[in-house]
Amino acid sequence: MTIALEQIGTTVRSYLDRYPSESTVLVPVLDTLAKGFDFTSRRRYPAHVTAGIVLLDDQDRVLQIKHTVLGRWLTPGGHCEPEDKSLVGAALRELAEECGVGAEDIEPVGGEDALPLHIAVHTIPAHEGRNEPLHHHFDFRFAYRAVPGIAVMLNGESSELRWLPYTELAPVDFADHDLPRR
Repeated sequence: MTIALEQIGTTVRSYLDRYPSESTVLVPVLDTLAKGFDFTSRRRYPAHVTAGIVLLDDQDRVLQIKHTVLGRWLTPGGHCEPEDKSLVGAALRELAEECGVGAEDIEPVGGEDALPLHIAVHTIPAHEGRNEPLHHHFDFRFAYRAVPGIAVMLNGESSELRWLPYTELAPVDFADHDLPRR
């Protein structure tokens, strides 16, 4: 069972209730939802949903991984799969696949029903080798805190990891969002 568009719509509307200044940025997401276009599959174009985790340690540092193909530092996350039942579930699956960190090693910031910390719209360039046209990712990022002493083990998609203080993340990554404190 794939993630329901209704669930995505509810999440976006609740997020915009909290961050109304981002309504312009999320117009592509809202337009796609209004068309009833199922954008949960990675093979849907011109856009599809991705989900990720902003993982914090006890010093408010964020886990970043260096993506091998893109050569960029990113928070763990990726494409939704048909078996994902929720955006959070997709994000947690990606964290486990990319970093070996399971749900037992983390706790949600803001509680089980917390909204995404951030929803971003990214333009992804065409990739002929994968037969992918230029498209957009609608990236839902959820905040979690790691239990002390977790081990992070990268898979082949990433070449390095680092823990960067939350305050040093690029402003474009999280705009003016305040990170809920412990």
